[in-house]
This record gives sequence, C-alpha cells and structure tokens, in this order.
Amino acid sequence: MFDDDPSKPLVSIALATYNGRTYLPELLASLEAQSWPNLEVVVSDDASSDGTPELLAAYAGRVPVRLVGDGTRAGIVGNFERALAGCRGEYVALADQDDVWAPEKITDLMRELQSVESARGNAMPVLAFCDIELVDSTLCCLSRSLFDVTAKSRGAGRLRDFLLSNHVPGCAMLVNRATLERALPFPAGIVMHDWWLAMVVASFGEMRHVAAPHLKYRQHDGNAVGASATNQREARDECAAEAAQRRGASRRRQIDGIADQVRVFAQRFGAELPADARDDMHAFSRGVACWRGAFEFVMISHTGESFIRAVKMLRRLRANVLSFGVETRRPSFSSRLRQRRGAPRSIS
Repeated sequence: MFDDDPSKPLVSIALATYNGRTYLPELLASLEAQSWPNLEVVVSDDASSDGTPELLAAYAGRVPVRLVGDGTRAGIVGNFERALAGCRGEYVALADQDDVWAPEKITDLMRELQSVESARGNAMPVLAFCDIELVDSTLCCLSRSLFDVTAKSRGAGRLRDFLLSNHVPGCAMLVNRATLERALPFPAGIVMHDWWLAMVVASFGEMRHVAAPHLKYRQHDGNAVGASATNQREARDECAAEAAQRRGASRRRQIDGIADQVRVFAQRFGAELPADARDDMHAFSRGVACWRGAFEFVMISHTGESFIRAVKMLRRLRANVLSFGVETRRPSFSSRLRQRRGAPRSIS
C-alpha cells in the first residue's frame, strides 16, 4: 500500500493519455497500490474527447497526479515527450492508460536499476524492465509472458538487438535521469519513444531484466501498439488479394519506419557512439548492403524477428539508408558470434 516516504527517491510515472477514460480507474488504482513509497504521476493528454482530462483533474488519490502541457494533439511520441519532460523524479517509469501494475513493480525495478548505479555510478543511462503478462480487455490471461509468444527477447541489450525492432514496451520500463538527459528532446522523425529510449540505453548504458510479470498488458482494438502475436485484426471476409495488398503496405511502412528510426539515431549521435555501438551500426550497414552481411548480422543479434524474416527485412532496406559519420574496424565474424550472449560492453 502506498505510504508517502520522502526519504526514498522520487519516482515519476509518465502517463500519456488519449480517450482513456474506460480503463484509467484500474490503472490509477494499481498505481495507488504500489509498494514504492514516493511517487508522482505526470500526465500529458493528447486532445481527448471522452472526459479523460476532467477525470484526471478531479482525481484525489494518495499518489499526486499532475497534468502537463496544453492538451493539444501531439501524437504518441510527442505526447510521451511532454509527459517525460514534466517529470521531476530522478527515476521515471512509463505507463500506458489501459494497463494494470502489480504492487511490487516499481520496487523490484528500482532494486535492479539501483544495483547497477551502485556498481557503475548514476551518470550512466540504465533501463530496467519487467516481464509482461498479456491479457484481454477483461484482464483474462492470454500469456504469462510476452517473450514466450513473440520473437522478442529478454536478453536484448546491445544496440544491434534494437536496430530492426524494439523488444521492450515502454510500459515495462523504468529509467534513470541520465537516460532522459541523453535521450531528450526526441528528434523529429523517430517512430516510437520507447524504441528510442531502448536504443539510447543499449548504446550508452546498461539494460536489466526483472523476470516477474509485473504488468498486465491489455490487448484490445483500442491499443496504439500491441503484441503482434495476439493482436490480429484481419476481417474474416477480406479476400486474398485485399489481404495481400494490406500486408504488403504494412511491410513497407515497417521498413520505412526502421529506416527513419535508425537514420535519425545515427544523425543524432554519430561519432559519440561507444566502440561496441559503432561496430553494431557497421554490421547493420553491411547487412543492408549484401546478403552475406545480412546473414551475419542476424546470426549475432536478437532481432525480435524470425531468422528468415529478419534477413528479408535487412535486404528490403535501402542501401543508402545509413550515414553514420563514423569509421570503425569491423571485428571478425567469428568474434562477433562469440559475443552474442556477450561479455559486458565497454562504455566510452
């Protein structure tokens, strides 16, 4: 049960809302039940029309709720950026409006994150994430773990693991202030905020996984983003030609999104990247350029996709997608393969 204790570091919960009135009471109740004693909820609303801002403004629970921004339409990335920018805590968790948190979520993630800071200092970006239970709109369990029913990996931790896709939904994340100082403001053109945060920490810091499924991750027709394995929305009467056309358009959007996310990341950080991250970018570039490079990249990475699909995705990317502004000596393929499960990375 929540019990205000200012001796513990403040954890801000960044919540981006859009027409979320239906599920918000359950989320807020689960935040009230957190065992971590010093919390605030920072909300940015994306021009909701269902009474969401009014519900939040009238909320009078024990965890303070603070609305930031002007409530104008910003899209999912801009809305989360407003919420994150308004957070006062040294640690920040991201929340989706329709999920439900277990009482120990923040406490367990803080324990893991602070253990890294104790060993390596608090100037390095750190991200801790919990496991995720997939549920339907009524909170009935669909899978005890997102990672058991998708190609996403609990072991993703290097930049190369996040260049084709994200593994960690924002609602499972807790980050330290050093992460936000490195990641914000979000540059124009990024596809998803949580993917960007993961790429930043995988490049400049350390990621830690907490095995407990501390999050009930709702899958329903109103999701902005859902688990692909459980969120199929094809119409039953859709003809084969229409289905193929739709899937083709979806693949093109996905490839364009990868190209945009990686290009902006390279432009933002370029030569600042530590050696391991530069090696990963080089390997990705080679994977885009030739079949051999694509096979090598997929063999050493947790791509979040099946092997064949990941190879095809690399080859569909335009050969000129990347302009890193860095040159790096490429390690041998055998040494990169040995590093897949990886020794700790150097941070420089």
